[in-house]
Amino acid sequence: MGEDVHVLRFLSGKYKGDEFPLLPEQDGYVVGRSSEVDLVLADDAVSRKHARFFFECGRTWVRDLNSRNGTQVNGAARKRHCLREGDRIAIGSSLLTVALVKASDAAGLRRGGEKSNRVAPRGEDSGSRSMSGSLEDIPLVDVLQWLGTSRKTGTLNVKRTDQARIGKIYLRDGYAFYASIEGSIVGLDPEKAMMRMLAWAKGTFSLDNTVIEEVPKEIRTSLEHVLMESARQQDEIQHLSERQKLPAYGAEIRLVTPSPLRWRDLDPTHLDMVQDIAEKRGWAYILDSYPADDLSLYRTIVDLRRKGLVEYD
Repeated sequence: MGEDVHVLRFLSGKYKGDEFPLLPEQDGYVVGRSSEVDLVLADDAVSRKHARFFFECGRTWVRDLNSRNGTQVNGAARKRHCLREGDRIAIGSSLLTVALVKASDAAGLRRGGEKSNRVAPRGEDSGSRSMSGSLEDIPLVDVLQWLGTSRKTGTLNVKRTDQARIGKIYLRDGYAFYASIEGSIVGLDPEKAMMRMLAWAKGTFSLDNTVIEEVPKEIRTSLEHVLMESARQQDEIQHLSERQKLPAYGAEIRLVTPSPLRWRDLDPTHLDMVQDIAEKRGWAYILDSYPADDLSLYRTIVDLRRKGLVEYD
């Protein structure tokens, strides 16, 4: 019993903190809505026999059993996946992570007590309680994909702890139709707000049942496109930051005087940004008010700095 075994840990929702060990002494474990499976998840988004965890060639695997909504692993639908420590698995409205523990400790979990593996007794609704969690444990992209699969309606509150900023994403049957960030200097475009929140790596999230009917502007782009575009932009911004210094959200941008070139030689976007900097409107105002995405704006400010027109800390 000295070897490590995989344990499924519920990260969010009604069963947050509960654990289910996968011991090789059993051939496999079927997860689903049926009362006859090994791990019961009483959830309409879960098929009667949804997925199976099994052992093969000394490894632990998960296989989707042709479920209606699929099995998500690390944000992507997978038919078959070899488990690794830290994997994030979404089955219906349940979010789990994979941990490695000593087999002797895992056997203790199966005996019950304070760390019982009872995660879904018959007749209980796994989606009846508001869910919450940490962005360090579950990236926002996984949360949104999970909510989309579960067709949730409500308000997802996202708090960025390192900057004390709070954002909200409003959902209707799993569709994210509006987003906002508190404290924005001007009315931030909702799609831009959601893409910015997707870049937040530190913070917390929670879903409540608050529903709004009217918003200034609905997000028309599909969630899949927003998630892919956000990932692309985050990657490009990261590469840019490795080569050039980027200003923080609340940074002060200063004009260099005398100017090394005539402003009339600038293109319209550069000229608008120079004017706003001259009028002391700041980088936060530019990021929030300009229609261009954050990546384009970072490229512009870096270009102005390279030309010797501006400076920032």
